[in-house]
Amino acid sequence: MKKMSYFVLLLLSFICFSNHTFAISIIEVNGYDVRFRSSPSTNSTIYNSFNIGEKLTYLATSSSGNGCSGPWYKAQYASTVGYICSDYAILKEIDSSEYEDYQEYLKDLGFPDTYIPYLTTLHTIHPNWQFQIMNVDITFNNMVNIEYDGHSQGWSLIEDTGSYYDGYKSTDSWAYNYLTNVFRNNYIGGGTNWYAANKQVISYYLDPRNFLNEKQIFMFETQTFNSAYHTKDGVELALKGTFMESKLADEENNFTYADAFIEAGVEHGISPYLLISRVIQEVGAQGSTIVSGTVAGYEGYYNFYNINAYGNTNTETITNGLKYAKSQDWSTPYKAIVGGAEFLQNGYLDQGQNTLYLQKWDLFGPNYGNHQYMQNIQAPSTESIKTYNAYKNVNLIDSSFTFVIPVFKEMPEKTTLPSKGNPNNYLSSLSVNGSYLFESATHETTFNLNLDTTSSSIDIAATKVSNKSTISGTGSVALKGNEQTISILVTAENGDTRTYKINITRSTSISLDISEILRVLNIKNDGTYIYGYELGTKIESIMKSISDKEPQATVTAFNKDGKEKSSGIIASGDIINIKTDREEKNYTILIYGDVNGDGKITASDYMTIKNHIMDIKKLSDQEKLYADANKDGKVTASDYMTIKNHIMDIKKITQ
Repeated sequence: MKKMSYFVLLLLSFICFSNHTFAISIIEVNGYDVRFRSSPSTNSTIYNSFNIGEKLTYLATSSSGNGCSGPWYKAQYASTVGYICSDYAILKEIDSSEYEDYQEYLKDLGFPDTYIPYLTTLHTIHPNWQFQIMNVDITFNNMVNIEYDGHSQGWSLIEDTGSYYDGYKSTDSWAYNYLTNVFRNNYIGGGTNWYAANKQVISYYLDPRNFLNEKQIFMFETQTFNSAYHTKDGVELALKGTFMESKLADEENNFTYADAFIEAGVEHGISPYLLISRVIQEVGAQGSTIVSGTVAGYEGYYNFYNINAYGNTNTETITNGLKYAKSQDWSTPYKAIVGGAEFLQNGYLDQGQNTLYLQKWDLFGPNYGNHQYMQNIQAPSTESIKTYNAYKNVNLIDSSFTFVIPVFKEMPEKTTLPSKGNPNNYLSSLSVNGSYLFESATHETTFNLNLDTTSSSIDIAATKVSNKSTISGTGSVALKGNEQTISILVTAENGDTRTYKINITRSTSISLDISEILRVLNIKNDGTYIYGYELGTKIESIMKSISDKEPQATVTAFNKDGKEKSSGIIASGDIINIKTDREEKNYTILIYGDVNGDGKITASDYMTIKNHIMDIKKLSDQEKLYADANKDGKVTASDYMTIKNHIMDIKKITQ
């Protein structure tokens, strides 16, 4: 009784009776597009929206709030707690003397405590549903790491068509550049709108407990064909509103799309609702080029499930998918639907991956993650809702479904999604009194500035890499004492902060900081490299300008081989050493396009890039900086052409 009380108090409102009988309170939605909000107010964040018949776990009644003529109900849906207006919901009590017994039954099956409240609530609402446990022989965190480390193959991707979900994307160096606010989007099998998910997002979508609700539970439904509820009427309803509704999939034999999905289900033992959901997930409700039958060279061929459709561009992806369709003679939509179902059966269902969840997450060792139908980590959650709606539309939602639910070793207490906001909190420039400390984004955050004692204030200006971040600490700042640290705080859209510090020293005799010398001379640098000089600039003129500005400084130059260089034109890889009575720093000269470090931009440089691209001879990391002639952070054929245009005087490279 003690364990039962813990979970009931956690998730359900109940009234105890004798003999352990109690009433469970649930909320049934009584409207369409009813909002589930973060607080009892129509101005609060919308977590979800529900239609008539949807059921949530009741937690409490709130008399406060606004926008609802009646009270607000506090409720739980899967792992999310929120509020729903009572104007559009009915509070019901279900008498369930079996509730405690069913919890014990689930414990006996091996389900952990964190699963049991969700499954017990679902059982109370749908007593015919059956839940089976799948014990996974790997820890939860190890599986997350495997999925994340498969980034080179694009194992775990999310779609984002407008920078709405930047906070869901990986920010590791292989996936994101903080200096440019650019996320990588060229993963194998993906496309320009697909990005690597970060570990927190992978954890959330991998965690079965986040989807133990009335709709998304169907990602765990066993996908075998059942004539009792896989009917042609139901299939036709599932196709409603799509490009396949009431259309022929085989004109010669007068077969409709509904006929095709029923035939695919019967012949290969697969739920036709799964197949329809998969098609909509892959090609969209209104179809796509790969099912048009009009692609040049592949006219009259179709691939409804995007099987073998992979590539770095959309054109390459479609071509590979249709090449496979042609090899299988999928010359009508009917053949493509039935034939593709056979691929799913042989490749996935017969291998034990017989649920939507398992087709995304390969939990069968020893090579975990290697055999996955889909890269989209959100696909099971969205496809499952389509399946739920298909059953709901034909009044079969209370059928005897079987759900196979994974349980990992060493599962966390819970998993949550991060903020969707952009993570960039970098500055693209920072200046004091009109002179730049830096004028292109850098990883440096601390700068030293020497001023004379007559300075009573400074004016700080900054620009940001992401227009979604905010800056504080700029403007006119009063100076106090001889030493002072001024902080500029940059807050990213997702709340992450980054602090830039300017250490100010006021004195009449102290030598200038090296960074201050470069700033006053308007020498562009990022703390490691000096750049911005035109071809042919003499190294002795640079050294003299530094010495003239700070006579106490010792300036020495070396070529890329470490030999001292007192004269001659500058070249990529030259090093300038600056030493004062306070510090010593080395700066490497960077000339965009001078890849071989001879101080000139010639055919030799673009051949060096060409050899790198063709894997004949790879560039070092430092040489890649010199080769990035168009300054996009990559070494590609575009840099090769930029150098070629420079040599031919078509367009000169701007340093």
